[in-house]
This record gives sequence, C-alpha cells and structure tokens, in this order.
Amino acid sequence: MEPIPGILLSAGSSTRFGSEKLLTLLPSGEMLLERALKVHLNSQISPLIFVISPNLGKTIRENTGVLSFSMMKVGKRVGQWYAFSCQWGVGRLVINENFQEGMSSSIKKGVSCLKDEEKAGGLVVSLSDLPFLTPQTINFCIKRFHEEKTGILLPVFKDITGHPVIVDINRFKNDVNNIKGDAGLRILIKKYPKAVKKIQWRDDSVTWDIDTLQDLERLNRPLTTSY
Repeated sequence: MEPIPGILLSAGSSTRFGSEKLLTLLPSGEMLLERALKVHLNSQISPLIFVISPNLGKTIRENTGVLSFSMMKVGKRVGQWYAFSCQWGVGRLVINENFQEGMSSSIKKGVSCLKDEEKAGGLVVSLSDLPFLTPQTINFCIKRFHEEKTGILLPVFKDITGHPVIVDINRFKNDVNNIKGDAGLRILIKKYPKAVKKIQWRDDSVTWDIDTLQDLERLNRPLTTSY
C-alpha cells in the first residue's frame, strides 16, 4: 500500500483538562503524546507532520528527558519545521504560533510543511488525543481512500464524525488554504457532501478523545478495535 503524508494535530490549549493533556502519563507508561506518535509512525503515513503549540514545543526542546519513553530527539530546523526522531521513526515537527486561531490554523501550518510533490494525492489529518486509535485503523482508512478514489474519506461512529480524515489535498487545496477557526475540515465536508465517503465504524475509537481528568478513568478499561 502506498504511503501518504499526514498531519498530527497537537496544538490544542487543553483548557478543559487544566494542564497540557498530551504530557499526561498513561497506564501503559507512555505519555498521551508518545502514544499518538507510536500509532501514527507505525502506520502507512509518510511523512508525518507533527504540529504543536509554542508551549509544548518549548517543553520538548528544553527538557530532553520529558519524552524518555519514546526517546524523542529534535534536530536541526529545515525551513519552517524541525526534523525529529524517536524509537518508532522520523518526522517533521512544526510549531504553530497561531494555534489560538483554531484547528484550521494548524492544518494550514502542516500543509505548508509539505513539498509540492507530497501534495499530489491524499493527506491524512488526525488528532493526538485519541487513545484508542490504532495503526490498523489508519491503514484501513488509507486503503479505502485509495480504493474509493474519493475526495474526502472519514470514519463515523453513531453519526459522529471521527478521525483520521483523509482528503485529496490537490483537489481541495484552495479550500484548505481558506479554512478558518476551529472547524477544520468539517467545512469541506459540509460544502462538498457528494465528495465524501463515510465509513461506518463499530466502536468509538475514532471519536473518543481525552478532554478532562475524568476521561483518564476509562483508560483502565481496554477497548478492542474492530472494523
């Protein structure tokens, strides 16, 4: 299966959580952020664009031991992004100084870090706070995107739109460049309903995210993902 580029959105403000939720330690011994990196780097995404907030970027770069589980290292700056490596692979880290403008700003920031030839086909857009998302789920969606040759593909659980969302970036590049606020790609989904392929999912692994401290309690109850 042919890999496609992906953007891992990790620049949220974690307002409801009360602190930087992506640095929360999970029962597995890894941080939520490390879990997300492991899942996405073990999928057919290549390259992975890792978009973070300035505060999270400062923590990662100044405290090299904070992500000791993943053995993450940030390298030299290349244009708008930094090369990074960890035990699961390599990617591009980009700091979104305008993260307060919403998810759309992070998507556009991620797209700007792709080379022209990398914008020729599909683009995966995913979230870092989905603890039950798996590489198999991402690969399944990528495979269906290639098979369906659709404009936008996404998993849905009980009528709730999930992630990852895969979009034909070349086809919708002008629309992506003009999105604003926290709606992200939902604007495109509403604007081009005939271009959307929805995959009905059997569980909430594609929709359930961590927003509050209470959400962490569920992590002690394993969930089996199926499709």
